[in-house]
Amino acid sequence: VSHDLKEPLRGARAFTKLLMEEYADKLDDEGRGHLKTISESSSRMTRLIEDLLNFSRIGRIRQVEPNVELNEVLSYVKKNLQYSLEEKGVDLKIKGDFPKVMCDRIRISEVFSNLISNAIKYCKKGVKPVIELGYSDKGSVYEFYVKDNGIGIDEQYHDKVFQIFQRLHAKGGEYEGTGAGLTIVKKIVENHNGRIWIESEGEGKGSIFYFTLPKT
Repeated sequence: VSHDLKEPLRGARAFTKLLMEEYADKLDDEGRGHLKTISESSSRMTRLIEDLLNFSRIGRIRQVEPNVELNEVLSYVKKNLQYSLEEKGVDLKIKGDFPKVMCDRIRISEVFSNLISNAIKYCKKGVKPVIELGYSDKGSVYEFYVKDNGIGIDEQYHDKVFQIFQRLHAKGGEYEGTGAGLTIVKKIVENHNGRIWIESEGEGKGSIFYFTLPKT
């Protein structure tokens, strides 16, 4: 299925590239602009298909381990995001030692990675990005949070951000992405019998993403 979905787009991108390289001098500025639009649209559709396939694959938890060291998970995630963190000058704060939990290590790594990446992406211009991770013991569950000082989200959109391919800042092209990341995060958390939600006082006031994981 993956091959069947992607192959027509590969062909379209290949022929568009050929036209741009071999026939650019025969086209006017408007024609070259149209080719560029086709190329960018094909690339975006490829990313949409990849995210849709990824979403379909997370219907089941891969392998649950009884005592996953979340400190190790966060160290791995931080290393993988090092370039983005440094590029944006992010001050990443991890509060205290995180607990051991029963979970799918790979999937929970994706949760933290997506939430941190989301906070990096939606940082405010002219403000040093600060991202804070922490947790609290709520009895039968651990409650984790990823807090940022970014652009924030109006309350009316708090549920919408978890819907697949829903992007609040799609216009203008300032923020890249397909709008699948938080949907994937939500599905992973719920597959672990947890829940996820967002708190934000509105635009320009940062956001806090909370999610829970059962202790057993």
